[in-house]
Amino acid sequence: MHVTMPSTMPAKRLLALGIGLILGFSGICATILWEMAQKDFQHAKEAATNLVASIASEIDRNIELYDLWLQAVADGVKLPEINRVSPELRQVVLFDRAATAKDLGSILVLDAAGNVRLDSRTPTPRPTNFADRDFFRVHQARPDAGLFISAPWVTSGGEYLISLSRRISGRDGSFDGVVAGSMRLSYFHNLFRKLDFGAQGSMALFSSDGTILMRAPFDITKIGQSIKDAQTFKYFPAHSSGFYATKSIVDHISRLYVFQQVGTHPLLLAEGVALKSIYADWWQQLWWIGLVVAALVAFSIALMFYLLAALKRRAAAENQLAVLATTDTLTRLGNRRRFDDALAVEWRRATRSRTPVSLLMIDVDHFKAYNDRHGHQAGDAVLATVAQCIASSTKRTSDLGARYGGEEFSVLLPGVGKSGAFEVARQIREKLTVLRQTQGELPTVSIGLACMVPGQDYVPHDLVRAADIALYAAKHEGRDCVIGSPGGDLIASGKRVA
Repeated sequence: MHVTMPSTMPAKRLLALGIGLILGFSGICATILWEMAQKDFQHAKEAATNLVASIASEIDRNIELYDLWLQAVADGVKLPEINRVSPELRQVVLFDRAATAKDLGSILVLDAAGNVRLDSRTPTPRPTNFADRDFFRVHQARPDAGLFISAPWVTSGGEYLISLSRRISGRDGSFDGVVAGSMRLSYFHNLFRKLDFGAQGSMALFSSDGTILMRAPFDITKIGQSIKDAQTFKYFPAHSSGFYATKSIVDHISRLYVFQQVGTHPLLLAEGVALKSIYADWWQQLWWIGLVVAALVAFSIALMFYLLAALKRRAAAENQLAVLATTDTLTRLGNRRRFDDALAVEWRRATRSRTPVSLLMIDVDHFKAYNDRHGHQAGDAVLATVAQCIASSTKRTSDLGARYGGEEFSVLLPGVGKSGAFEVARQIREKLTVLRQTQGELPTVSIGLACMVPGQDYVPHDLVRAADIALYAAKHEGRDCVIGSPGGDLIASGKRVA
């Protein structure tokens, strides 16, 4: 029978605690990093939202101002008096403020057929027809078109412009022509290049159909390009403002995009902040925190394994001490304490399973005389030899050989009936007989045997007493024999076994 201490449980608890602490600490760090990333994203979104709102407001203000000039011209040309004044005075009255405005091109007044009636650049305009232009046809077809903003177009001098136009209606509401002006895209270019969008950032102005009017960083080849399939136009015009993160279909850079409609006009302003720029500081923090976490985790693992090893060493030492505390140092068999503990445990187990428990009580015959004649060292050698015979005859882990006291030994055989117990006793005697023949003078042994099935009528002491009685009977019969305890079918009758 082996003695094991319950030392694995603290080790398992320590391992579980260590893993739990590592996972918990890693989870806390991951949560902190996630919150930091969300904070950086939110800060970038708020900054972009404020910038887009500010720029959109400025663009709206300038377009509204230009629209007021267009409306003033449209209203002015309907006055009868305007046609009676000289061309020079008419130019001053109708176009004075608009002609001097920065980034604005000429203003044209077209008749119902698309012919140029008036030109802000000259009192005598050249004969030109714009009936095929979109800014003319839209007002011709739709009385409610309001302010129309055209797609970008290029002058013969290579200058990019957009046209802004309004309908001129007669007193009866009929189509009476168009007043149209142009705005240089350089206005938006100069406005955007003053802004700081961060590394790989962008800002773009679109018409409602997805046409790029201006973009920063500036690329002349992108002006007039349509990106109506971009994610922005999945939200607009259903939503006049919003944000999302995606990869640009223009330069394939991942950005946070914040967009807003410019006033009530069919224009959309969007700023893109590179995700790489948003999370630049976060990645640095992630790197350092990751190093710290990795170092702490490595230290924790090393400490955990060190403590586990220490626990194992302690458990092994405790187990060894426990074995030593229950082992007879001379014979290496169990001592009286171990025998008593094992008997109590096996008795309870046999009570539950209704199985027999056998016990051999062994005494070395005439040991005192042998000890006096040959000395204590020889006596100790005899006891060790008897112990070896007992140990080699008990094969099962549940069997227990013990030094009961002095020259007396006990062999506990749980689950073994009387015949099995007699067989073990016979083996012990035979082995001693063989040794006596080869080694010379050795004392014989007397063995008392008892077998019981535990029940309400028996206690462990009854088994010991029965085996003692049988041992006394073996001594009385002349020693060097095995005697079974009388009483009951499962208790050997007092039969001598030589």
